Amino acid sequence: MDRKRKKLILEFIFLLVICTLNKQMLVGFIWVILHEAVHILVANNFGLRLSSFKIHITGAGTEIDDIDDLSENRKLILYVSGPLFNFVSAMVLIFLKSEYGLNVESSIWINLGLLFFNMLPAYPLDGVRIYEILLSKKILYKKAKKLLVRASFMVAAFIMIGFLLTIYIHKVNISLLLASVLLTYTTFLENEKTIYIIMGSIVRKSRRLISDGYIENKSISVYYKRDLIKVLSLVDRNKFNSFFVLDDDMRLLGIIYEDELIKTLKESGNMTLEELLVSKKNKKD
Repeated sequence: MDRKRKKLILEFIFLLVICTLNKQMLVGFIWVILHEAVHILVANNFGLRLSSFKIHITGAGTEIDDIDDLSENRKLILYVSGPLFNFVSAMVLIFLKSEYGLNVESSIWINLGLLFFNMLPAYPLDGVRIYEILLSKKILYKKAKKLLVRASFMVAAFIMIGFLLTIYIHKVNISLLLASVLLTYTTFLENEKTIYIIMGSIVRKSRRLISDGYIENKSISVYYKRDLIKVLSLVDRNKFNSFFVLDDDMRLLGIIYEDELIKTLKESGNMTLEELLVSKKNKKD
């Protein structure tokens, strides 16, 4: 199941929670479709191709190709667009209700609810992707991912607590249980694939280099006894990385480039930087 479909299922589970108090399920369905339509329009504006858009019994499914080829700022705009649409819609509806007395209260609460829900720091919602981009501008991607995975598990735990409370008050809401389970499952998957996201980013950097004509560099000095997996965690996935390998006396032993690091991990597995430098020297000789 792709990330977008998981997010849509979560949105509909959220609507089920809302609809225990308000039965306007069709209205909620329409607002979720509009939320996704905004994402699609923004993606199309950035030149991305919509591979599929389907309406079915579980809701709607959208798949957009090559999102990871966008710059970080464009990704941010793409992920913010849906929640921003819900915020603007809620404000407009509040105005219409106050000025003209229109009966749009259910739509107001649904839009505010979708805004709040999608901005939660939990995978695979829009909010966690936004926070991922913003945090990655300040700290290493892997560290940002680790913080957000913890936050996502916490959100799932709070929702599970909410489900247990519904049992205690004899108003069981299975939707909360489903949401907690799906959030937990998705977060586990995100946590496991972090290292592969970093390794796969070299392809996207190459595309960006070709399309933009340049890419920013990042250099960092590392201890020669560090293994490649630990060094990989230092990779900035938005820049081309080079590692200056230093010994105990701070002498430069050599330079390892990002593509070389990833190629070695794929072909030979994990080893220390010292072993990699010795291997390179032996190949030259």
